[in-house]
Parts: sequence; C-alpha cells; structure tokens
Amino acid sequence: MLGAAASRRAVAIPRTLAHRHHQHAFSFSTRSIPSILRSRPTGAPTSLLRSVQPTTIQTRPISFAQRMKRGYQEASRGIWRNNPILLPLALLSVATATAIFSYIAYKEATEVGPQYHKFPPPVAERLRTAIYYTDVKLNPVKAIDAYSEAIKLATELHMHPYSDEVMGIRLQVSKCLEMAGLVPAAIQVLEKTRADAYHWVRTRMETEAFKNGESDYFFARGPSAEKGELAAGPMKVDPAIAETYEKMKEAEIYEYGQVEKTLAKVVGMSIKLAELYKSDYIQDDQKAEEALEFAVQLSLGEVQRRHQAKLPIGGGNWMTLTEIGTALSELGQHYASQGKLDLSLPLYLRAFDLINANEGGTPSCKQVTLMYNISACIGNPALDGVSPSSDPGVSRAEAIEATRKWAQGAIERAAKVEPSEESVECDYSCAAAKVMLGQLAVFHNKPEEALKYYYEGKDIYDRIEALSDAEDVSRLIKDLEKKKK
Repeated sequence: MLGAAASRRAVAIPRTLAHRHHQHAFSFSTRSIPSILRSRPTGAPTSLLRSVQPTTIQTRPISFAQRMKRGYQEASRGIWRNNPILLPLALLSVATATAIFSYIAYKEATEVGPQYHKFPPPVAERLRTAIYYTDVKLNPVKAIDAYSEAIKLATELHMHPYSDEVMGIRLQVSKCLEMAGLVPAAIQVLEKTRADAYHWVRTRMETEAFKNGESDYFFARGPSAEKGELAAGPMKVDPAIAETYEKMKEAEIYEYGQVEKTLAKVVGMSIKLAELYKSDYIQDDQKAEEALEFAVQLSLGEVQRRHQAKLPIGGGNWMTLTEIGTALSELGQHYASQGKLDLSLPLYLRAFDLINANEGGTPSCKQVTLMYNISACIGNPALDGVSPSSDPGVSRAEAIEATRKWAQGAIERAAKVEPSEESVECDYSCAAAKVMLGQLAVFHNKPEEALKYYYEGKDIYDRIEALSDAEDVSRLIKDLEKKKK
C-alpha cells in the first residue's frame, strides 16, 4: 500500500526539467509559448506551477540591410575557409592592377599629356601614333607616315611653319630615321630642314629693324614706350583698332622671338649633322668640318650683331653663352682630332671664356675639360720642340710654363666640382692633366715627380674603367723606371 501511494505521488509532481526543455525549444520563436504549455496540469500544486511559469520573449524583425550584412559575413567566412590561397592571390592581383593603372594615369597626366597640349587635337593624335612607332615600337615606315600627316594637318590649321612645335616634328623625323639605322636618310632630312630654316631666318634678318634690334620686342620694355603711352593717354582710340594693333604687336614680338629660336636651332642642327657625318655609317670628316664651321660662323656672327645692337650676347630666345661655347669646343675638338692644334687652341680659349662667364666662375666639368684641352694644345707641340703656330712669338719655355698652369688649374678646379652624372668626364680630364704634368716633370728631369703624377693618373683611369688609357700610362711608367735604372 505504502509503495503504491508513493508512486502515485511521484507521478502527480510535474517534471520541471521536461518543462524547461520545452521552454528552451521554443525560446527562438517569434511567437509566445503555446497555450498547451500554459495550462495548469491536473492535481499540480499552485506554488510549483508559478515557479516554472514561462515568460514571453519579445523580438524585433531584422531589416533587409541587416539580413544582407549577415549574409555577406557568412559568405565571406565561407570564402576564406574554402579558398585560403586563391583569395589572397586574387586580392593581390587586383591591388597590383589598380596600382599599375594609377601609375599610367599619373604619367599620362604629368608627363605625356603636357607634351601635346600645345598642338591642336588632330595633330596631337597623329603625333601620339608617330611617337609610339618611334620610342615604343620602332617602325620607321609607320612613324614617318604619321609625322607627315601631322605636318600636313599643322599646315592646314595655320600653325607657324617655324614654331617650336612644327620644327620639333621635323626634327623628330630625322631622329626616327637615325634610330632605325637609316643615317643617310636622316642626314638628308636634317639638311633640308636646316636649309629651309636658315633661308627663312636670313629673310627676316635682312630688315634694318632686326639688324639694329629695333623691334617692339625691345621698345615695349624701354622708356620710349612709357613716353608714348603717356602722350597717347588723352586720345580716344577705337577699341577695335586698339585690339588689332595689339595683335599685330604680339605677332611681331612672336616673329622676332622665333627668328632667334630658329637661328639657335640651325646651329644645333649643324652640330648634329657633324656628328652624323663623323659616325661609322658615313665617316666623312670633310663634311663634318664644314657643318661645324658653319655652326661657329653663325654663332660668332650673331654674337657680333647683338653686341653692336647693345643686346645681351647670350640668353633669352638665343643661345646661352654655354651653348655658344659648346659649339666652339666641338669645332676645336674636331681640329684637334686631325692634328690642327693651332686651329683648335683659339676655339678652346674662347669657349672657356664664354662658359666660365656664363657659370659665374662656379667650377664645372666643362671648364675642367676645356682647361686640359688648352694645356694639351700648348704642351704637346712644346714637348715635341715645336712653337705654337697660333702665337709664334711664344718661346718653348713659356709654352711649357703655360701648359703647367693650365693643367694644374684643371686639377684644382676638378677637386671643387660637385659630384654629378658628369663626374666621369671630369675625372677623365683630371687624370689626363696629371699625366700631362708627369710628362712636363720628365722634361725637367724630375723622374720621381713624374712617377707620382703617372701613378695618380693611372689610379683614376682604373677607377673610371678607362682601360686603354690606363695601359698607355703603364707603358710610360715602365719606360721611366727603366731609364732610372
């Protein structure tokens, strides 16, 4: 009896664990607990039922954006888990491509685009094609066709035939042919361009106003212009006439400036022609000399005209003093290569004066090279017992002393030059000057001093990898050491 009663009481007590299990199962529903669970079981104590009464869970609906975000999060976790190697590579590829395209856009905006902004769009379009077939994928046939079309369009659009832009196109044609190895064709184009430009310059320079520098280009900046403006102040001028006059004035100033620029380009083209004539393709020293002489004559003639007109000798639209000096030194170097030291010496001296004046006395590699060249032009004939033909009145001893001063000056100036890309040229000239001082020491019977200069020069030649020159100095050292024994 007692056992049966105990079992009935145990059955009558509700199982709270089972009830909690039901509560947990429905805890994620958006609705309240079902009514069947809220009904009170028959025969259960009231206090116990109250203790396990479930509460209703209130939830808010998820928005579309939240569902999308949750979906993306789950998808991203799945992508990283499923593609641990390919996904990083894909992201790296996208980043690299973005960087490359950004760099290309930057180059286009800062370097490539500005080269064409002075050209009308049709001309610029053909130029882009021509430059591509010149600098990127060399194809002279397609490049020349594009250049020709660009020049034709420039003429139709009334661009100045000797403006910087049009002249640049014509010079690019010669450059393209040279790059393709068609040097005779490049010379032909450059000769035609130079002849046309020089004829136009001569035509413009024959006017008396240009010879004397009498142009609005100068009067617009002088006191006479101020007086004219004050005198014309009270007068009433038709705006249309004034505008036309200003345009004519601007055209005259532009024309005058283009004459000077074109003349400078003629000098540059002559120097380039000399380089092409001396190249391995042609090897015509006579025509190279003629081209260099033409460049020097033009330069010195313009210097004289500007001096007589009381204009700046260098600068502005015309060549700088350094550029004029470079033209002189090119001809001097050509004469020196042919053994005409008496002709090269005055050119070197004049070039050094111009370059030194333009650079304000600041040491440079050009100065060092010219100083050594001057010492060589004086010293080599003197060491051979020949008086300088440029100045027969100079004795051999005076020539030797002048050589020493110029060579020593080249070494001292080279030590003051700031390191740059031209330092190799500077070092080469410095080494050659030391060898020259060594030869002078041998002449004065000072073998120890000569060996010192020889070894210093050889060390510099070895450092700049001038192997042939280093070998020549080594032979001088061996010969001198044999004589000492």
